[in-house]
Amino acid sequence: MASNLEDYVRQAKEGKKQALEKVVGHIQDRIYGLALRILGDAEDAEDETQEILIKVITHLSDYREESAFSSWVYRVACNHLLTIRKRKNEREGVTFDFLEDMIQADADKTYPLTVSGPERDLLAEEARLECMQAVLACLDKKTRMIYILGDIFGVTSNEGAYIFDITPETFRKRLSRSRMRIGEFMMKHCGLVNKNNFCRCHKQAGKKLASMPRIPAMRPVIKRDGVAKGRAEAVAHLNELSEIERTTAMFRRYPEYRSPESFTYIVKDLIRSGKYTMFME
Repeated sequence: MASNLEDYVRQAKEGKKQALEKVVGHIQDRIYGLALRILGDAEDAEDETQEILIKVITHLSDYREESAFSSWVYRVACNHLLTIRKRKNEREGVTFDFLEDMIQADADKTYPLTVSGPERDLLAEEARLECMQAVLACLDKKTRMIYILGDIFGVTSNEGAYIFDITPETFRKRLSRSRMRIGEFMMKHCGLVNKNNFCRCHKQAGKKLASMPRIPAMRPVIKRDGVAKGRAEAVAHLNELSEIERTTAMFRRYPEYRSPESFTYIVKDLIRSGKYTMFME
């Protein structure tokens, strides 16, 4: 988040509309990325991100500048995501053992990906993201948040302690355990992390295509433009890293997870509603 974000926050607390729009612009992608990884569904993530943004905007006066604004936003977002009711699209009962059994069951099977060109790369990329989402779902929701914030978003142990109301040492221990568990699984099964593994994105995409011959409409978070180039660059980058570093690099690379354009209108809609007189044009 930009270094001048704190200045925009102070101006927004004074009721300046343009500053508030800047604040929302700075935070919406990260909130949406967090919600999408936690909930695993684009529509659910969009709904909850809007709720979180509204909470941040309408409770901006509660931010006392005792921490970085980004940490306060993450605290608001995590508290919201931890307390909402289970969504219909949230994965239930997914464990590392369950995923391992699924992978082993396909060890001797072949699933040729019968499409080519951009569609092939798009399906492979979707398979990669779905696999990583399934791996994240093996962690309980709070541990998942700690892993996402600590290993993917780069939150420090002190920031993590504030966000989750725990000690820095506890945050580090939980992050270390989750990192080790995910790393062990990916090293054992993912063909991108360890070339000796037989599980490949194209194989998983072929399996999905075999059960659903008609190519489904891609989720809005998956951008068609530039998928082939982006995937090729990502794989090339992974090859330059040690096996230990590849898991983290894979989870950090979510360029498709950009917040919907509809979020741009949240501030405008709040102002036009007439409920909040603090905002100035």
